[in-house]
Amino acid sequence: MKLKRFPFIIILAHLLGCGAYESQLNDSIEVHNQGIESRVNALEEEVNQLKEELSQMSIKNIENESLITKEESEKKVKSSHSQNAKEDFESSFELLRKGDYVSAEVALRDYIESFPQATYTDDAKFWLAESLYAQAKFSEALEIFNQIIDQYPDSEKMMESILKSGFSHQELGDLKTAKAIFQRVIREFPNSSASSLASERLNKIGQ
Repeated sequence: MKLKRFPFIIILAHLLGCGAYESQLNDSIEVHNQGIESRVNALEEEVNQLKEELSQMSIKNIENESLITKEESEKKVKSSHSQNAKEDFESSFELLRKGDYVSAEVALRDYIESFPQATYTDDAKFWLAESLYAQAKFSEALEIFNQIIDQYPDSEKMMESILKSGFSHQELGDLKTAKAIFQRVIREFPNSSASSLASERLNKIGQ
């Protein structure tokens, strides 16, 4: 009887062992699945982070491209503006050179109004004053010469503007001021053509 029970015990033990193995296997599978899920979650976080970084990079690239495009457009506009200013100034000066002082006055006034901050604005004002002086509009010419003296201290036309302001005062009959200006020219710009002209005017007025 004992011998007959022995195989049953063996089978039972085997079944119990199989059950334990299956339980362990299930546990291992669950742990493995948890590990996979954890890795998947981590990968999803990395992907989301990369997407965010790429999105930010795209935004920055768009902003940079927009900035570059804007700067390039501004450069083109400035270049075109400068070219137009140069051409307009040259055409205005050509009228003055031909002796068409009335047309030159109109053109130079338009130029100054259109390009108040251009490179040639102080020159344009000087030649405007010259066109006015040539038309015997001495008061208006004097006003422009004085503007150059006051507003453009580094202008290449400074010396001539001071001299011509003296001429204007002389033409207006203000000989005292004219003499003072001519003396200033001689003092500040010795050995210059302006100094020679100032000396000639002083001699005519009588020092």
